[in-house]
Formats: sequence, C-alpha cells, structure tokens
Amino acid sequence: MKDASKIPVRLLATTPKGEINFGEKSRATHLPAGPQSAEGQSELRYGPYLGAVHYLLLRNNCQKILAALAHRLGQPVKLKEVDAIEIRTEKHGAFYHVARADLSVSGQIVSFAVNVAVSDATRAQLERDFNLLHSLTNRYNYKFLPRVYFKGAGIYREPGKPLRWLHMFVAEWFRDYHEFHLHLDESDGSSRMLLWDLGRGSRYLSKHQCVGLYRRGAKILTLYYNWNNFKQIYPWHHAAGDFVLREEGDRVDLRLVTVRDYAAVVDFTTGKKAGKLLALILFFLHVTIQMRIDRLAGVGDVVWAEDYCLDGVVSGFFEGLTEGQGRGRRGMASLLEIHALLREFSGEEWMQFLVELLETYSFSQEELALIRDHGDAHIDSLCRILASISVGL
Repeated sequence: MKDASKIPVRLLATTPKGEINFGEKSRATHLPAGPQSAEGQSELRYGPYLGAVHYLLLRNNCQKILAALAHRLGQPVKLKEVDAIEIRTEKHGAFYHVARADLSVSGQIVSFAVNVAVSDATRAQLERDFNLLHSLTNRYNYKFLPRVYFKGAGIYREPGKPLRWLHMFVAEWFRDYHEFHLHLDESDGSSRMLLWDLGRGSRYLSKHQCVGLYRRGAKILTLYYNWNNFKQIYPWHHAAGDFVLREEGDRVDLRLVTVRDYAAVVDFTTGKKAGKLLALILFFLHVTIQMRIDRLAGVGDVVWAEDYCLDGVVSGFFEGLTEGQGRGRRGMASLLEIHALLREFSGEEWMQFLVELLETYSFSQEELALIRDHGDAHIDSLCRILASISVGL
C-alpha cells in the first residue's frame, strides 16, 4: 500500500512577480499579516505554515482529501493515483490566510482552497464560514459558492518554539477565477477594472465585461435573498476580494468565495406583504450602492464605480428574482409588481429609503463620505434605469 508521506510535495508562494520556490531562507520569512500590512508583520513563517497545510492533507493517509477528490472527479480515487501535490500561498486576508493545494491525479490537476485561521477570533470566523457555506450549498441548487469538504488542524512546527495547531478547512477552488479591483489608469487618471491574473498577466476589463460583472454579482446576491425571513449574504465587499471572475471571451462569469454571515439585516419581523416589500427595497438599494464601492488596487482609497455599473446591477437583481427558487420565495410579489413599485418611487422617496438604509446597513466613515458625495446622482441614475428597463413575466 502506498504511503502518503512518499507523495512528492512542492511548496510555493504566489506573488505579483510570479511563483517562488522556497529555499531555507525563504521558508523562514514571515507571511504578510493581512491585506493592508507590510511583509514581515505576521507571526507565521512560510515554511511551517505550508507544512501545517501539508500535514492536514496527509492525515490518516489522505483519506479525507481522497474523498474530496472522488467528489470532484465523480469516481473513487485511490492513494496510488495521487502523483504529486503542490501547495502554495495565495492570499492573506483580514480573517485568515488562504493556500491552494493542487493534486495531480493520474495526470489531471484538481485544486482545493485551504483556509487557515491563526487566532481564536479568526478560528471562530472560520467555523462560521464553513458551516454557512455547507448550509447554503446544500440548501440551494446553485454553483456560485465553493463546496466545503472537511475541516481540521495542522501542526505548525517552528524550530525553537512549542508545537501549535492551525485550524483550517478545505473547500473547492475556482480554477481560472481571479480577483478584480478598480485601478487608477495613469494614462488618463480614470479608474478602470483590473483583473488580477498572475498566470496570463493582469489586464483591464472592457466596459461590456464590467456591466456583466455587476449583473452577475447582483444576481448571485439576489438568488440567496429570502423574501419571507429577509435573510441574505451580508456583509460582503469588493475590496476584500469576496467575488472572483473568469473571462469567457468577451463575457464573464462570477463566483462568491466566502460567506461571513447569512441573516436578516432589517430588525423587524412581519408576515405582511408591505413589510416584506420594504425589506426587499432596502436590500435592492444596498446592492446598488455596495456594488459601486471598492478600494483602489484592493487596499487603497475607497472609490466609487461609474454609472454604467448600475445597468448591470439592476438587470442582475431582476434576473435573481426571476430565477430564484425554494421556500424562501413562496408568496413573493410578482416580478412585474415589484418592478412597477420600484419605478413609481420619486427621487425624494428614494432618498428617504437611503436614509433608512444608512441606519440599517453598516458603512465605514470613508464609505459614508462617498455616499454623501454621490448619493443624489446615484438616485437620479437609479430612477432613470428603472424607468427604462423592461422585465419579463
């Protein structure tokens, strides 16, 4: 019987300059602590960190990862079919670090995300994320969230220090999907959407692709919105890289890689249609605003996307209502009724909704300043689009 410890393993780091193989010196280098930190601020070092991920994957002679491989490939996988493993650092987020494990199975590469928590607080968030992803992927027949496979812990071994456990979970990796962020185009000073593709090279998306991006994002969030109990995926943010994108010619596809919470945001409960419509209106207005907010290059100043994104957001919202399914949509008002209601509101009424929105959803001080600066124009554009768009039966 093949011994899992004999499988060749390669450790790498993904950086803006490409992949880096680890030598003795680089293995001892500290990881970044988070998206806004400098290199060297984390307590973890690359070698022991990736070693802990390796430990989890090989535990119990790879039985859990073999089960995950079987699910991904749709057939049983034996240990002897695993030819090699590559584990690389991918992201250092505000809550936890993300590694990627590429397993070569009979010549085919299958990729998994490994989310790693360091502190007790981030471990608690990791547990919530795992449970939410598991619950939502089982409850809804959609493919927009990563499927989770198992959770556990890996041993972090650093010379001269006590052994410690790093808690983590293994999930589906969306291959060929990448982060994207608004970026300052130095040629004309405008902000354009940059796709962070380290393999083929980062590149700007076209306006058509950006409209599709916002349409898909709004559709995904709306599909998971529950009309009856107001539960929704929230909070989420472009600056955190919550959405990832894959180019398909001139079109784009989108996935949501994390769910930090799934709960009602409004604090009222009602079985009446009017109350449910108000909650839906606030959800819709929040999506139209939050979709426009990002940070330059993901970590810089907060920035507001141009008006064209709203065409995609509004269309995506109605697509999500059209395609939504399940108990959360029972008794929901018709698409035509919702559209007619939204287009009837005056700019002044939308501004009143905006005031209520700011008391309901959370925004940073920087984001509030953006909304104050752009709120009037945003409402004007929203009214114009709602008046011009047609929705199906």
